[in-house]
Amino acid sequence: MASVRVENLKKIFRRGKIEVRAVDGITITIPDGQAFGVLGPSGHGKTTFLRLIAGLEVPTDGTIYFDDELVSAPGRIVVEPEHRGIAMVFQLWALYPNMTVYDNIAFPLRNAKVPKSEIDKKVKEIAEELGLTKVLNHYPRELSGGQMQRTAIARALVKNPRLLLMDEPFSNLDAAVRDSARALVRKIQRERKLTTIIVSHDPADIFSIAEVAGVIINGKFAQVSSPTDIYDNPANEVVAKLGGDINIVNVTVSGGFIYLSSSVKVPSPNPKLEGKYRLGVRPEDVMLSDSTDAPGMTFAGKVKVKVSSYVAGVFRTVVSPIDDDSVELMVNMGGYVEPGSEKNLLIRTQKIKLFDENGENVTLSALKTNS
Repeated sequence: MASVRVENLKKIFRRGKIEVRAVDGITITIPDGQAFGVLGPSGHGKTTFLRLIAGLEVPTDGTIYFDDELVSAPGRIVVEPEHRGIAMVFQLWALYPNMTVYDNIAFPLRNAKVPKSEIDKKVKEIAEELGLTKVLNHYPRELSGGQMQRTAIARALVKNPRLLLMDEPFSNLDAAVRDSARALVRKIQRERKLTTIIVSHDPADIFSIAEVAGVIINGKFAQVSSPTDIYDNPANEVVAKLGGDINIVNVTVSGGFIYLSSSVKVPSPNPKLEGKYRLGVRPEDVMLSDSTDAPGMTFAGKVKVKVSSYVAGVFRTVVSPIDDDSVELMVNMGGYVEPGSEKNLLIRTQKIKLFDENGENVTLSALKTNS
C-alpha cells in the first residue's frame, strides 16, 4: 500500500485566452490504508485531481509523492502510470465484450507476463471474494450491472495494487444495487487496508466508503473532514447542499432568537449574533406534531402544511409559518399529512447551521469560541 502526499498541486487548462484552474493549489496527505473521498459538483476538479494522482495528467505546478517517492513534478511525469502500482475503476467499466469474465480479470496479469498457473489461482481467488465464480465463463452482455461492476473491480484488484482510484464507480448502477456495491467496496478496502481515493458527486458514495472526505469547489478543498462532520458541520452553504438535502431560509437573529417569521422562532446557538442570516436545517431534523414537546426537539411555532408527497420511503412535506407563506421548509415524515392542516413545528436546534452573507458557517465559529 502507499500514502499519497500532494503539495501545492495545480492543473491549469488554457483554451485560447481563457484559463481554467481545474486544480488550484491543493496540499493534502492521504495516509497509507485510508479511504479518502472527493465530493463536489461537476466541473470543479474532482476527476482532474484523480487523473493527476494516476499520472494521466501533467501538473502545471506542484508535486505528488507515493510514500517518499516523487511521481509527478511541475510540467512532468516522473513515474509513468503503469509503474505506480495503481488500479482504476471508472464510471464506464470498459469490459472487453469479446472476453469472458475470467479473461477480463486475467487481462492485466497476462500483460504483466505472470505465469499461467499463478494467473488461474489469482483469478479464481478474486472471483470467489467478489461472488463471480459462477459467471467466470460468461461474457459481459450476459451479466447484470452489478456483476459487470464487480468484474471491473476484480480486474483492478487482481494486480494487488498499492492504490485504488475510483471515479463515479456506482453511477451506472440501479438504485437497488448501489447499496450492496458500496458495502462490497467498503468491505474490501477495510479488509485489505488498501489506500483508496473515490470521486463522486453523490454524497452517499462518499459517506458510505470514505473515512475522510474533501469537498472540492473551484479546484480547492473547501473542507476536509470526516463524512459526519461535513454533513453536520459544513464549512459553508455550498458544502451543506452538496452533503445532502437541506432547508436554507432567510432569517433574522435578534435577542438570542432566530426568527423564521414573526411567530416562528428558535434559540440562537450564539447569543451574540444579531442581524440577517440564512438558516440551514436538514429535513430529518425537523418534525410536525400535534404536541409541543418531543425528546431532543424545540417547539418553534405553528405551521401550515402545503404539500405532502411520498418519495423514496418518506413523505416529503412542505410547510410554511401560518403568518408567512413565503417561507418554506421541507420536513421528512413517516406518514401522509393533510395539506391545509396546521401543525406544531419542532426543530432539533443543536443541528441548526447559520450562514452569513458570504455563505460561511457562523455556527462553527460559535462552537469554536465556546469550546
